[in-house]
Amino acid sequence: MTSWMICMMMILNPQLLNDLHMKSYNYLKPAFLSILFLGMGVHAFADYASRMKERLPALVESKDQGLVGEGTDGFVYLREGSSEKVKDMVSSENEDRKLLFKAMASKTGGSVDDVATKFSKALVTKSKKGHWFRKSSGEWMQRK
Repeated sequence: MTSWMICMMMILNPQLLNDLHMKSYNYLKPAFLSILFLGMGVHAFADYASRMKERLPALVESKDQGLVGEGTDGFVYLREGSSEKVKDMVSSENEDRKLLFKAMASKTGGSVDDVATKFSKALVTKSKKGHWFRKSSGEWMQRK
């Protein structure tokens, strides 16, 4: 069974995630399991994955406040009233996501764009009400 298949099983069956200690971030577990399973064996994985994991609480807080949102391309975007700290966080997150998407594409044989799109769709389906998403047209939508 490939890492991609394991990851998809985790996304489709959240019961497999009960042992994780990120109870308050349940909706993001599939994305982080994707990172963990698809990045195995890649030395650089530890660097960007650990940074993304450390950044997760601040990212979720910024999403909860409406300061940032997810794009359909798999990247985080600034909304309004963001501080320099939030801008730096978004920049760092997007740089690490680029590394993630490249590693996942290499591992699965897919394209970077396809990986980013699948990542984005997983985040949308597991997101909280009130979080913002940017369409490819640039228009913002809020999850109801």
